[in-house]
Amino acid sequence: MPLRGVTVLVVEDDPDSREVTGLLLQHLGASVVTVESGDRGLAAVLLHQPDLVLVDLVMPEMDGFEFARRIRSDPRYRRVRLVALTGLRDEATVLKTWSVGFDGHLTKPVTEEGLDLLSRFTVRH
Repeated sequence: MPLRGVTVLVVEDDPDSREVTGLLLQHLGASVVTVESGDRGLAAVLLHQPDLVLVDLVMPEMDGFEFARRIRSDPRYRRVRLVALTGLRDEATVLKTWSVGFDGHLTKPVTEEGLDLLSRFTVRH
């Protein structure tokens, strides 16, 4: 299992997408925490200290770009890997994800094969 021993936080406002992504990650061996908003995601990063955070880009109140900016501005989270999780595929969005500090860009709908590639973004503590 490529994600065995890896803790993944999923920050996703859509309940169906959050559940499916969490189940697929568990199937790949990850320990999974899911939350429904950017604010809860920031608290979960502090509480669970995940190796990898998948962040939906389009969420109410705090979008994924703001979430990434806040994580990247805090030295306590320097080792956390961030991957954008979005249905947006245009070049401008992908470039923006890199510019705010994401380490990768995963396009919805998520698949087991796509999530399997996440093992290259993980950092083992």
